[in-house]
Amino acid sequence: MAATATGRPLFEALQPTPPPQTTIYATLFNSNTINPKQFALINSKTITKSIEIIHGEPTITFSMEERQDFMIEEGLHQAVVFNLSHGVPDLKVLRSILPKHFGSKGNCLIGLLAPRQILLRFYQYEDYVLRSTNVGFFPWSIGYNPKEETTLTVVWISLPNLSLDLFAKKSLLSIASAVGKPIAIDKSTQIKSRPSTTRVKVILDLMEKLPNRIRL
Repeated sequence: MAATATGRPLFEALQPTPPPQTTIYATLFNSNTINPKQFALINSKTITKSIEIIHGEPTITFSMEERQDFMIEEGLHQAVVFNLSHGVPDLKVLRSILPKHFGSKGNCLIGLLAPRQILLRFYQYEDYVLRSTNVGFFPWSIGYNPKEETTLTVVWISLPNLSLDLFAKKSLLSIASAVGKPIAIDKSTQIKSRPSTTRVKVILDLMEKLPNRIRL
């Protein structure tokens, strides 16, 4: 089947303030000196990765699955990068006007990624999908380097003459995954108003070889 790429503590001293004391680093780990919330965090059940010494250097290895879990935890699975044409942005202004300008339905975290790049993390998946295809925007991905030009892009692919039973969501996403990472199905397909063809929005890596056809 063809697939076309288209505080301080609250404490008042009642006695004269004692002279300053020299900080002893061991006291920093004394449970009596740690904020209860911080202490709870330090004593959490988080399991850290083991460290190996390779070529004389401490080395920690993370699998791609772990990196993807970290990405979701940090809200980067729904993040896009926006390239600015010139100048350093005023983040206060951007955080005020961009969500309104985009008409975002959910919250959006905006931060400076590089001198002329900002990172937007969308809470709503729909906002992420809509912005990822705008000119000047592209999806953030693991391994992204602000100093290098990205090879990722977002496009619609069409699947003409597809059997109607394969218009099911699971089917379409499975077929589209042979080309790239599917992120959305077009509205006409969702409301079943155009049975002649269907389109799926995918994230493509332009450095990878793309198939001309997909065998079903």
